[in-house]
Amino acid sequence: MAQTRVDGSPPAVETPRVGVSRTGRVVVALAVLCLVLVGVCGVLLWQLRQATGEEAEQRDAVAAATKTAMNLATVDHTSAESDVQRVLDGATGQFHDEFASSAESFVSVVKDTEVTTVAQDADAAIETWDGGSGVVLVQVRSTVTNRVEPQEKARVWRLRMTVEESGGEYRTSAVEYVS
Repeated sequence: MAQTRVDGSPPAVETPRVGVSRTGRVVVALAVLCLVLVGVCGVLLWQLRQATGEEAEQRDAVAAATKTAMNLATVDHTSAESDVQRVLDGATGQFHDEFASSAESFVSVVKDTEVTTVAQDADAAIETWDGGSGVVLVQVRSTVTNRVEPQEKARVWRLRMTVEESGGEYRTSAVEYVS
């Protein structure tokens, strides 16, 4: 038997709700927000890792250029051969080849004039960087003595040094004296 209302009209048929409840919409919105935040955090983490890796490469390149500059500015007539070898150990490419080809005459001049130059300290900074190679500006302060002028003289070396990765470490491939 069908039910009727008090006024005699048939009962209203309830239609099922097809839409999402307010709570459901909030849950969906929060889930989307969480996904967006996870994506943004992922991108930021990737960028941080890229920047950190590049900074480490640049630090290594600056350290290599500084070491080569200090080695160039530290030569003693009593140990000229090993001093030259120290420079060659940090060199590669054109700089290595040019320095190696003139090493014998360089050692001869250093010994004949009894030159001693000692690097005191250095400052360096990246001028340009291209991921894996770059140009580093280095300033080295040193003292120099020789047979003609035994009195210590201060000297400042300003160098533009090209560094590149070679054999898993950074080496100097070009040196330019800057006035």
